[in-house]
Amino acid sequence: MPLDFQPGQRVRHPEFGEGVVLAVASDGTVRVFFTGGERQVFATSLQIVTSRTEAIIAHVQGGAERLRHAWLHLEAHALPLMDNAAALTSAQIDLLPHQVVLTHQVATAAPRRFLVADEVGLGKTIETALILRELASRGELTRALMVVPAGLVNNWHRELNEVFNLDFEVFGAEGDVTDRKSNAFAKHDRLIASVDTLKRPARIKRLKEAPTWDLVVFDEAHHLSAYRNGRKVRKTENYKLAEALRDHARDLLLLSATPHQGDHFRFWMLIQLLDPTLFKSPEEMVEERHRLNTVVYRRTKADACTPDGAPLFTRRWVHTESFVMAPAETAFYGKLREYLLDGFDLAKQQGNQGRALGFVMTIFQKIAASSFAAVRGSSRHAAASATCADPARGHPQGSGTGYRWTPGPD
Repeated sequence: MPLDFQPGQRVRHPEFGEGVVLAVASDGTVRVFFTGGERQVFATSLQIVTSRTEAIIAHVQGGAERLRHAWLHLEAHALPLMDNAAALTSAQIDLLPHQVVLTHQVATAAPRRFLVADEVGLGKTIETALILRELASRGELTRALMVVPAGLVNNWHRELNEVFNLDFEVFGAEGDVTDRKSNAFAKHDRLIASVDTLKRPARIKRLKEAPTWDLVVFDEAHHLSAYRNGRKVRKTENYKLAEALRDHARDLLLLSATPHQGDHFRFWMLIQLLDPTLFKSPEEMVEERHRLNTVVYRRTKADACTPDGAPLFTRRWVHTESFVMAPAETAFYGKLREYLLDGFDLAKQQGNQGRALGFVMTIFQKIAASSFAAVRGSSRHAAASATCADPARGHPQGSGTGYRWTPGPD
């Protein structure tokens, strides 16, 4: 009957297929939008199409009252999660979409063992703090250990405590938490420590004697190195520390903007800390590198955006400019190249004693890569303080380990 249909309802016609009701007329016809276009058809030729969800709801015994109780149960279950959602918004910073997305991906994963390899400037410290807060708000984080380079301990302490109110303590410095009288790793649940402090055998022993950690984070994880020489593998003390903590922690995060560094074996060993079953060898990792997506998160600055979708960083437009050097520039370049070649040759002849000279030549080479004006200014400055054997002509002079620029006419 015509009154049985409502605008927006999905219906099926034997000839035109499925469509959506647009309007119901009083003459027993219905205006329907089908895939082939809009048509006026008799209501008696239509059947109501129910979705899978609607079909399930229709067969629920107890009708509307039971659905109401189910909805109330769902709301009651979601309420604590809604309260905990403030964990991401209570920080004293403006969060970016990629940071929130990463936090959600890590917090909802199992197991939580990942390499976060976002580019420099995208906020790996913020992302880590958000993950810490989210896990704590879910009741899944009591003990956490941050293992960072010595020079970054105070920075991490300030960021985690002053910006995110996470109550971390510093281990190992004067006036901070120490293990002189007892096992501090057993007594304190949230610690920041330098990798150099923890990698001592005695400290590793105390770490293993303490309760397991809910989360261990390694900053600048590319320093967790292992090298291969033939069939032998040499693991650094940093790597051995990571191995010890890997087996003594539920969750593990490695942070590094440059994790690969052009060495497949070292990168493979880093992945071994996260999942030793993912790849059998570095060669398999290269061939099946798409599987890295299961343990590696990497975003570039080109991927980052503001909450409204605008690019976070100005896009770079790269193009090639060609130019022809002037005669004076060509002559200067030729003399400079001759000077550098002579300098490197002399440094090579002097062996270890020529390292300083080789370093000077490298500096001049880098300055020359900047501009002719830069290297010419540097050479003039060097000439002003140098003594020369031949004032009539500019060329390198070698005497023992010394190497001086001899000025010539402009």
